[in-house]
Amino acid sequence: MDTDSSDTSEEINSLLSKSDESVLPPPKVKQHSMIAITILIIFISYCIDSVLYPFFPNVGVKKGLLLSETGIIFAAFDFTRFVTAPIAGRMFDRCHPKKLCAIGITIAGLACVSFGLTILVNSTELFFASCLLIRCVAGVGSAMLNVSGTSLLLKASGYETTTVVAFVDTANKVGYAFGPAIGAFLYQFVGFSPMFAMLGGTMLFLLPTFLYVVPKVDEKAPTLHRGFLAFLTIPGIFLMFLGWTSTKISVTSRTTQIARFFYFSFHTSTTAMGLMFTLWAACATLGNIFVANFVNKKYAPYILLIIWIMFVPMLLLTLPSPPISYLFGGKRYLPLSVVMIGVLAWFIGFLHILCFAVALRLAWMNGYPENSLYTYGLLTGLMNSGLCLGSTIGPIVSGIITDYSGFEWTQTMNSAIYTVMAILFGSFLLYLKYSNQLQTLMMDHNSPTDDTTKDCDSEKVEQVAQACSERMKSCLEESDVYTESRPQPKAVKVFKD
Repeated sequence: MDTDSSDTSEEINSLLSKSDESVLPPPKVKQHSMIAITILIIFISYCIDSVLYPFFPNVGVKKGLLLSETGIIFAAFDFTRFVTAPIAGRMFDRCHPKKLCAIGITIAGLACVSFGLTILVNSTELFFASCLLIRCVAGVGSAMLNVSGTSLLLKASGYETTTVVAFVDTANKVGYAFGPAIGAFLYQFVGFSPMFAMLGGTMLFLLPTFLYVVPKVDEKAPTLHRGFLAFLTIPGIFLMFLGWTSTKISVTSRTTQIARFFYFSFHTSTTAMGLMFTLWAACATLGNIFVANFVNKKYAPYILLIIWIMFVPMLLLTLPSPPISYLFGGKRYLPLSVVMIGVLAWFIGFLHILCFAVALRLAWMNGYPENSLYTYGLLTGLMNSGLCLGSTIGPIVSGIITDYSGFEWTQTMNSAIYTVMAILFGSFLLYLKYSNQLQTLMMDHNSPTDDTTKDCDSEKVEQVAQACSERMKSCLEESDVYTESRPQPKAVKVFKD
């Protein structure tokens, strides 16, 4: 019997060791490497989008393009991401996110290298068509790698969801902030084609490291199979989609016109504008770090509502806007505008991350599985889609309003948008309160690490119970053998003596 018990313990230990290898998250070193390589690739993808801004309009003019055609080429990237992001998030049940991310990196890298070759095209029509097509392909690759890469980090990095979203959003902002500077430097010193070959080649060079470092997270297929439209039609989640879209409309409508406004209002030099954009990008980055570490997710809906309400007067004070300009005697003040835009940039990261936290809770409330690649894929696809839609709408609306009414009215429009968002979300919270669902939305949820540990413990218990059950069954089946193997003849012999 001692041998049998030792065999049983060995079986259980072997089961536990196998369970540890397949269920436990990767070691800390590998987690940090996974985060570093994924965030670096996302950063490069955003740099590739924004490196065009300093020099491509001049290149387009030399090739015979109109400014409107150049604007279409710029907008094609974000519009394609808007369409592709939700599709990529829905594909996780057909294609593993690690494989999907690798495909996205490959497409984005090759598209970047190909864009550098368009300079060899002499025909204006062919140049426009090739640039437009390649930008669309690059948008597809960027959407795939951003959605799948973010979902992998949410599932396997061991960090809380707000921290992961802060990492990704910081890579977004820093990439867009430094992209134009990188583009201007490389274009001046290496040229058009070599610059895109270097950037695209860097992404392709990082692909093997990504495949080695990032684990393939195995997950059971969810029992809930709903499409993206069903996910979007959940009222609260649709509000978060509108929140991401309205935030990006506000940011892009301001950043695309603010340099021109400052030049005509305060005669600001290009160098001073560059310093101010750097300052605002630093404020946005620090805001992301702050919200990831100090915001209590339990009260995320209330904080989100407060920030939307705060944005209404802040946007009116920025320039200031015509409805309140009489308070300033019709004058404009550069320090006021710089400080207010910096404060807005600080809180922009709050809006992105808090909308994600609220949308994730609403998904759990509506039956979507917790700590699931399926849920993360739908949500990151929705977030990327909303942000890209805002990036497409913002510059267009800002240009129209500026042409007909002046840039001051653009901030008034943004203030009105946030007023509507605050009213809609406040009404939604009141509805949840009177339907006794608000407490569920405010309930604390475990971090991905805790969920992984619980899943691991429950699976261990199931495996141990199964091993014990199998061993007990074998013991019952072998009971006759144990009875016959008793040393009866020897005992009888000793009795006779």
